[in-house]
This record gives sequence, C-alpha cells and structure tokens, in this order.
Amino acid sequence: TVDENWLIPHFEKMLYDNVQFILLICRYLKTDNNKYFKKKAKQTINFLNSNFLNEDSNLLGSAFDADSEGEEGKYYVYKFEEIKHIKGIENFFDIDEKGNWEGKIILREIKPSPQEIIDELLKIRNKRKKPFFDSKTQLDLNSLWVSSLVFAHSVMPNEGYLEKAEKYLNSIENKFCKTSLFHSYSKEIVFIEDYAYYIQALIDLADATMELKYKIKAKEIYMEAKTKFLNEEKNIFQKNQLTSNDLFVCPIDISDNTIPNGNSIMLLNLTRLGLFKEAKILADSLNGYLNNYKMNMISSIKSLDFYNEIKLGKKCNEEGCTIE
Repeated sequence: TVDENWLIPHFEKMLYDNVQFILLICRYLKTDNNKYFKKKAKQTINFLNSNFLNEDSNLLGSAFDADSEGEEGKYYVYKFEEIKHIKGIENFFDIDEKGNWEGKIILREIKPSPQEIIDELLKIRNKRKKPFFDSKTQLDLNSLWVSSLVFAHSVMPNEGYLEKAEKYLNSIENKFCKTSLFHSYSKEIVFIEDYAYYIQALIDLADATMELKYKIKAKEIYMEAKTKFLNEEKNIFQKNQLTSNDLFVCPIDISDNTIPNGNSIMLLNLTRLGLFKEAKILADSLNGYLNNYKMNMISSIKSLDFYNEIKLGKKCNEEGCTIE
C-alpha cells in the first residue's frame, strides 16, 4: 500500500512483488498451517499463472500498469452503483456509499467472502479494459518464480507446484541458457542477479527433487559467474560483466532494491553448495561493507547469519572447512 492506513494499493501489479509475496506467505505457513493465508498463496500463484504468462515462451512477463483508459486504479476500484445490488456484500467488505478513495470504493475485506460474491465482482471487472501488460521476460525474476513454486510445494505438496517449477525451469533454459545467460531482450546484457537467482532456483530444485543434475548445473553456472563477475581486488561480484564495463567505475551493488541483492543471494548459494572457501571470502567482503551500508543490506545480514550458522559445526580456514 501507499498510505499509512494500509488501504490504497500500489495499483501497478509487479511480478517481483507477487513472487516475493508468495515466498513470504509460504514461510509463514511453515510455522502456522493457516487456511486463510494458504488460500492467499494459491490465489497469487493462480493469478500469476493466468495473467502474467507469455504463451510463446511459457515464462512470466513483468508488470501490469496502474492505470487504464487514462485513470489510475480504474480496473480495480468500484463505484457504489456498480456493486450495491450484490446481496450481503456489506457483510464482507467495508462499503461506503460515498467511497473511501476519490469517491470510489477500494474493497477492504472485513472477513473472507463467499466465492459467489467474488464471482460477481470479477464479472463487473472483466467488462473493463485491462491495464497495459509489460510482457518483458527477465531471467532473474523468472528464476525467483521457480524458487517460489518450490517453496510453495514444501507447504502445499499436493498442488503440483514442484512439477510446475520444473516446467518453468525448462522454459528458462530454452530461452536464456542455450549459449550464454542474458537478462531480457539483449543477449549481450546480463547481471549478477540473473546468475544468482538462476543458481538459487537450481539449488532449490535439487533439494526438492533430490536430482543431482540440478546441483551439478548450479556449480557449473557459479564457475561461469565467478569468471565473468568476480572483482578479485575487492572479493565481491560486480553488477555487470567485467569485460563489458563501459563506465568510469566498477559498479558494485551491495544494496537491496526491488529484490534482494545479488551478492547476498550468491553467499546463500555458495553456502548451500558447500563451497565454503569461496563463501568465506565473500562473507568477509560483505562484512566490510556493513559499517557504512547496513541499513540497505538486510538480505546480506540474513545471508551472513545463515553462513555463520552453517559454519558453526565446521572448522573453517583459508583452505576450506572440515566437520568437527
């Protein structure tokens, strides 16, 4: 939302928001098998599958605009006259004849609504012109989508999410991995996030399926990333490729933006792959940035915690780690 009362939504529907929303809910479901949030996770997965899918590549696009027909939120909000006929709607949504946003109604749920009311609302919405869809496919976000499906499988194992994850990974490999990895449109442009999230998806599938091929592939892709992105002077991964940097500086990004930072994900990957020597070097480097940038490095702090937890049962030095 964009207001202090948590009412007005960010009408633009972003892939990175929805995918991370699935991950967040599923992490919660690990601690509490809550039916309401399980339903929300399923709804979000179904929403992405049905609305974001590019059928030509079987991969997800990036976003729906906030506005349609020149009006922000028009597709998602309602006028009182449109919905007053829906029997019992006021028992499930906060309905004010005057509206609660610019004379219109943003549906604020009071309690879970029966499906017939949702169907009536969707029937009204489906008559409207949809916002513009940015169909651009991105390697990092589609890899994160695979990881979210694997995580959803861990709490909802009978929904076919693991099979979907493998299917989407095949589509990723068909589009992005036939020669060298690339980010979206141009085969010349790729970022460390693309490698980090693709490796993470491979590791997640390896853990879920017990298929060794995914872990072998993850290690191969890491070696490629190391060659292309690792700044050996600072022992950290550069944002873009070392060989294609046309800037005056080496762009090293350690801050979280719309998704967790690529270096933090890479530290998780190295730890999970058992590459402790490389993980220690990257962990030491990330630690060096914390004093100045820690408020923007939340994902790195989490990754460092994970690395340190795994390291507890091992004896680690420059030569590697052994079990104590």
